[in-house]
Order: sequence, then structure tokens, then C-alpha cells
Amino acid sequence: MKWVAPVDESIRIDDRVYITAACALEDMNASTARATMRELEPRPGRRFHWHDRKPADRLAAVQAIAQLPTLHVVTIGAPIDTRRQERARRQCLEALLFHLDAAGVEQVWLETRNATADRRDIAAIDRFRARQIIGHSIRVDHARPSAEPLLWLADAVAGAVSAAEGGDPTYRAVIAPMLTEHRIQLD
Repeated sequence: MKWVAPVDESIRIDDRVYITAACALEDMNASTARATMRELEPRPGRRFHWHDRKPADRLAAVQAIAQLPTLHVVTIGAPIDTRRQERARRQCLEALLFHLDAAGVEQVWLETRNATADRRDIAAIDRFRARQIIGHSIRVDHARPSAEPLLWLADAVAGAVSAAEGGDPTYRAVIAPMLTEHRIQLD
């Protein structure tokens, strides 16, 4: 049984919070999860993106996600220094990958940002391995959301937790039974 996990993030500048969300699922369930996420496309060829959706669409997304056999692991880092967002990303990613590795996840996909940022992610992951925070059995790659709908799943979970951090717990409540949150102090 192979476990995979797409990862995405959400930043709440006003609340000084950085969130990373992973949605762990068995590889054999990935095609069902992809199909479920594709059903949320606003129109064919357009990916689901939390920030672009109306509240009713967001609620439909978390209700669909709640039916999937997934476990959601989230790190919430605060307070974020807006001048040091990359540092906050690394700290949240470190904590998240630690928990995913400990849970036996074998494959992680991060949403690709750009070549420079992706190289920074890989360098950070190499440092996590060197410091033995994560082992070598967990593989971390980048993927484009246009090619990997599982990233939409992580986007929605990050968005639901972000909304709750901003005072609207409606969406997080729907996925709460399969959600584990880890709060970390950012430095």
C-alpha cells in the first residue's frame, strides 16, 4: 500500500498566518480523487482554485472532499513576518514533511511555482534530510495544478483552514473528522 500526498499552501497576511496542507491518500484511490476534483472544474479545462470560487462552490468542494478516503495534515505557522515568507514556507514545510514521513507517505507533490522557487524547495528538502528530519524514503516532487488535480484537493483544504483562521469555520467543520492540525511558532 503506497501513500501519496499533494501539498499546497495559503497565506493570511492580515492574520500573519502561513498554512501548508497535505491530503494523504492511498495511491489506489488517487484516480477517484482526481475524478472528484475534476467534477469541481468551473468549466472544462479550468482548474478549481479556492480563491476564485464563491462560497457555495467552496462548500460543495469540501463536501465532495469529505467523501474521499483522505487524511488531511496541516501546519499552521504564526506569526509570519511578511518580509520572510520563504522562511515561513520552509518552516511549515519542514513540520509537514516530518509528519508525512512519520505516517509512511512515500510520494509528495508540491505545486510548482517557478524554477528558482522550486530549486529553493529542493535545497530545503535536502537540508531536512541532512538534519534527519525526514528520511530518504519520502519522495518530494513538483507538479503543475493544470496537470495534477490532486493539487486542487490540497488547495481546497488549505483554503478551508485559512478561512477558519480568518473567522469562518464553516468549511473546516466539514472536513474536521479527517483533519489533523499542527501549530508551529515561526521565528
